[in-house]
Amino acid sequence: MKLTSRYFATTLLAGTFVLISSTAAWAYEGQQYAQEARISPDKAETIAMNASRPCGFRLSKGFFHPLQAKTIAKQTCPPNTAKVTGMKLEKAPGGSGLRYVVDVSREDLMYTISIDAKTEKLLEIVILPGGS
Repeated sequence: MKLTSRYFATTLLAGTFVLISSTAAWAYEGQQYAQEARISPDKAETIAMNASRPCGFRLSKGFFHPLQAKTIAKQTCPPNTAKVTGMKLEKAPGGSGLRYVVDVSREDLMYTISIDAKTEKLLEIVILPGGS
């Protein structure tokens, strides 16, 4: 009986942690356009995190074989210390007309990265001083 209670409590705690950690992906402005987007918010966040690295995006999309890119990036790029501070999905001119705008803070810089929500292409990267 005690084993069942312990199992239930552990499962409940783990489930709560997973729910809290995944809530950030649910809460973003422009969710009403999500059905039109071909990429998920998590994919947009990954692209933005790579784009904020000095060399990560070039290596992952660059001139290397896809199986080698990850190994090369780990050897030549500093660890990614970026944090996503905001995200929205909006209709805007340029690209397919639907874009994710992801705010990323890395060291002392703030990046605003626009990603086409249908083609995964980087549309714009704006770098401003004043990150966290």
